[in-house]
Amino acid sequence: MKLLLFSFALMLSASVNAFSFTPPRIDGWQQDGEVKVFDQSNLFNHINGASEFYFSYNFQKVWVVHYEKGDAELTLEVYDHGDSNHAFGIYSMERPPEADVRKIGAQGYYEDAILNFVVDRYYVKMNSYREPGAGSGVLLNTAKKLVPDLSESTGLPPVIELFPQENRVLNTRQFIPNTFMGLEFMGSAFRAGYENDEGEVTMFIMERENNDRIKEILRNYFKFAQMDIPGLVEGEYVIEDPFNGTVYLYWEGNRLLGFSGDNVPSLRNFLVDSILK
Repeated sequence: MKLLLFSFALMLSASVNAFSFTPPRIDGWQQDGEVKVFDQSNLFNHINGASEFYFSYNFQKVWVVHYEKGDAELTLEVYDHGDSNHAFGIYSMERPPEADVRKIGAQGYYEDAILNFVVDRYYVKMNSYREPGAGSGVLLNTAKKLVPDLSESTGLPPVIELFPQENRVLNTRQFIPNTFMGLEFMGSAFRAGYENDEGEVTMFIMERENNDRIKEILRNYFKFAQMDIPGLVEGEYVIEDPFNGTVYLYWEGNRLLGFSGDNVPSLRNFLVDSILK
């Protein structure tokens, strides 16, 4: 009986979490062929050289659909990355630094022939050929229709919202899923660039399930830097990283804040105070 109940619970969970993609209707355009679906076993058939990069961001599957209108073409790709952190992460790494970001889903941008956005666990990419003004026209209209079908949650990942806006360099908020700063033991981290008249810094935030995980990161970091491991309690630390230079760290609870780059105490203190509030 317990086994039957357990099996039923698994089936119920799967049905609740299942997502069936239905391609949107686009006025004036005709769908060209069936929706193609690629998963971890065959993604290389769709984006050959980039598949490993997408796997690092928890890629699950992608739905691809083509449309046509006369000699004009439109392609829609909906990538499922399992959670909002990884979806935002892959989007943030491919987003151009100069992009004019807008509130499309959680965040997005468009140019003449492309529109990309992220919402919840989905990273959506659209492009069009031989369609004048597609970005602000048919692609934007399609995105607005598609967002509510994908998710009701249109906010950025909570940790991303912690980064103060003042002094922040445009479009530098990103999520790194593993091997942050080239160090395997660091794991994942969110980061953003900041600057003022005194210099530039990269600020990162690591959030873990408990304090012990943060303590483990610090212990490994001191060991890697060949420095004496102090009594690890919440507070401030400085690591002389042989690869990344001097790194300033602030530990509170299950979060570790860090700074690399120029030594700008006023900027560091402002950012730490803003977040710890």
